[in-house]
This record gives sequence, structure tokens and C-alpha cells, in this order.
Amino acid sequence: MNLSVKNIGLLAIFLATIFLSTKSIFAKLLYLNEITPIIILMYRSIISLPFFLFPLLNVDWENRGIKKVVIYGAIGSFIYLLSSIADFIGLLFISASLERAILFTFPIYVFLLSKENSKITIVQMGLIFSTVIGLIFMFNPIVIGNIKETLLGGGLVLLSAIFWAIFIIYSKHAVRMIGATVFTSAYMCISTIALVIIFMIFSRDIATSFLFEDSVMVYLVLLALMCSIIPSYLLSYGVKIISATQTAIISALGPISTLVLDVIVLNHNITINEIIGTIIVTLSVTYLTRSYK
Repeated sequence: MNLSVKNIGLLAIFLATIFLSTKSIFAKLLYLNEITPIIILMYRSIISLPFFLFPLLNVDWENRGIKKVVIYGAIGSFIYLLSSIADFIGLLFISASLERAILFTFPIYVFLLSKENSKITIVQMGLIFSTVIGLIFMFNPIVIGNIKETLLGGGLVLLSAIFWAIFIIYSKHAVRMIGATVFTSAYMCISTIALVIIFMIFSRDIATSFLFEDSVMVYLVLLALMCSIIPSYLLSYGVKIISATQTAIISALGPISTLVLDVIVLNHNITINEIIGTIIVTLSVTYLTRSYK
């Protein structure tokens, strides 16, 4: 492989990782403006919708089967929404860096829930245990005087990571049946419709929910672009060029970059425990991912 092409692939995965690590930061900035999780998720989906709707216009529906696409898309959407809603609500109660570290553990649940891994080695058990130790390190300085909110937020984000693992496992089956592009577009389009319905049901004052300051709209657009649209294309391009191991290693920068952005943008008071915990979680999950790929 041409070295320059490989470097472009590495750069694509690196940029995707950095962009994805900003999701928690943008969400926190929006929370400061009293924007609710459902509104954030709805706007992110609406802004991203044209990019996911367009591929569906070129589908040969006679051969693909619209009923099959809707069924697989609806199931995927349901799991995706459970993960997303739990994540954004949990983020209300914990720091962006802790949220990112907990989400980063989702490969563990993929590993534990996957039928492909019938036997767990001692090394893999050790890596799972060390991940738990890393999270305990991160929780320790935060829970003092705020234990209920931290446990609630951490529990919701953990639930989000588990649902995301289930989604990853399910998506492998769905992609085999209807194709990657069609499945992604289908579940994202259905999710957008579902979020609009949820918003209309639970919103007390719909009219004021569309009256935002300019800075809020900028954050919402950047959230959609940098945390959904652009990374999806960068990841799709990068994984075709570089190996899964290289992708896993570069992706390990995610929790670290979120921790740095948390300090710089949100003025988070970082502690040595968080630094140690982030490093332990990142290394443990990365090596575990490499051990079963």
C-alpha cells in the first residue's frame, strides 16, 4: 500500500476520534443554556437527516424489500435511541470526561454478549477487571458530597454503553441482511421521526423550543457536523485503508482528548485520580479489543 494513502487513512481515523470526543463538550455547553437532552438529540438528527436520507433515494426497493428495511431499521432505531437518550440524560449528572470513559468500555459488553466468544481467557478477565479499577479511580474524587447524582449519571451512561454494545451486535446481522448504507440511513431516519414525536409529546411549550440564541444554534450545528456527519464519512474511509488494530489504537485517544477538552473548554478541575483512571481504562479496553479481533 502507498505510504501516503495509509497516512491519509490514519489521519481520517484520528480526526474522527477527535471530532467524536467533542460530543460531550458540546452537550455540556448546550446544557448551560438550559437545552434539554431530547431537544439536542432531535436537532442533531434533523440537521443530519439529509445526509442519511439521500442514500435511500437510490435504493432498488423492488429487490431490497421496503418492509424488510423498515423492520430492521425500526429495531435498530429503538436500540440506538435507548442508548442515546440514556447517554445524554446521564451526562447531565457527570463530567464529560467520565462519561466518555464509561462509554469507551462498550467493547467489553460486545465481547461478553457476543456468541463468537465462547471462552474468556485469564488475560481478558484481567483486562476487564483493570477497566473496573480504572473507573473506580475516576469516580473516587467526584462522589464526595455528590454521590447520588454521580451514581445516577454513571449508571445511565453505563446502561447506554450496554445498549450500544447490543446495537453493534445487532447491526452486524442487519447489515448482512439489507446492507450497511441502507441500514444506517433507515435507522437514522426512523430515529429522527421518533425524536420529533417524543419531543411533541413531552414538550410543554413547543413554540419557545425553537427560539434559540445564535450561539446555541452554532453549537447544535457543530454537534451534528462534528459528532455525526463528518466522523461517519471519515471512519468509513479510514477503516477501508488501515487495519482494525490500528483503528483501535487511534480510537483510544478518545477518552484522553475528551479529558483535555473538558479541562480547556469547561474549566473542569482535573485530579490525578481521573488521569490515572482514564489511562487505565483506555489501555485496558484497547488491549482487550485487540485480543479478540
